[in-house]
Amino acid sequence: MRNILLPFEYIETIPHLVDCAVSLAKKYNSSVSGVAIHQRIDSFIAQEGSIVFDSLHHDENKEEAIKYKEKFMDHINTLKKSDSDLSDLKYKWLSEELENQKYLGDLSRVYNVVIISRPYQELQSASLSSIQTILFDGGRPVMLIPMNKQIDIGKEVVISWNCTTESSRAVFAALPILKKANNVTILTVEKVITEGPSGEQVSELLASHGIDAKPVTISGDEKKIGDAILDFSKSVDADLIVKGAYTQSRLREIIFGGATRHLMLHSEIPIYLVN
Repeated sequence: MRNILLPFEYIETIPHLVDCAVSLAKKYNSSVSGVAIHQRIDSFIAQEGSIVFDSLHHDENKEEAIKYKEKFMDHINTLKKSDSDLSDLKYKWLSEELENQKYLGDLSRVYNVVIISRPYQELQSASLSSIQTILFDGGRPVMLIPMNKQIDIGKEVVISWNCTTESSRAVFAALPILKKANNVTILTVEKVITEGPSGEQVSELLASHGIDAKPVTISGDEKKIGDAILDFSKSVDADLIVKGAYTQSRLREIIFGGATRHLMLHSEIPIYLVN
């Protein structure tokens, strides 16, 4: 958690995402880096069989990026002035242009975690494509932040465990968070798990790292697993859900839905996703 990346697709998300990132940075002594990501497919246009740079969009691109940078820097400076504990906070803006999806995927590989807004259908927020780019092209954990008032993250953690490789990766990637949590619960939903280690075995693993984690099993079915995870997490006042991302076929989840997609679109609790 020493290096946090904040990609922004909409300028309106900057204050809340920065608040969450800075809160985590205080806890883990992290640096925070910001960058603006546009939703255009790329910054080029095809013309007569060749690739020609779109200069008009390039100028607009730079002007918009400056607005993002100013909002980011101003908000962090305001936080630093109001909190003496942030005097040594390390932060920077990475690009003077709105960057594309490939840039985001490449860049995310050198960060411990990428913090981004969860996608909303009715609000300006991160796109599913950006989240998938970080998970699959970047190969890094993503922390999805709902656009509500919650800032403190990682005190009450629920691990969504379904015995898969992705779930295992999520647990190990989240160890720094789990070590600082007040309470950790390992949630298994009956009938929607694959063969593999039980929640009790995960509890034993975490105990070897000095983490006291309680395994819990609840009933559920595949069609409603997302709701089951969210309902349980709310019942224990969780402020973070740790989950392996796309533990089914990625294409199947995109087309038919699944727990990962459901949580992405509906959770009002931050989610730490790892593929």
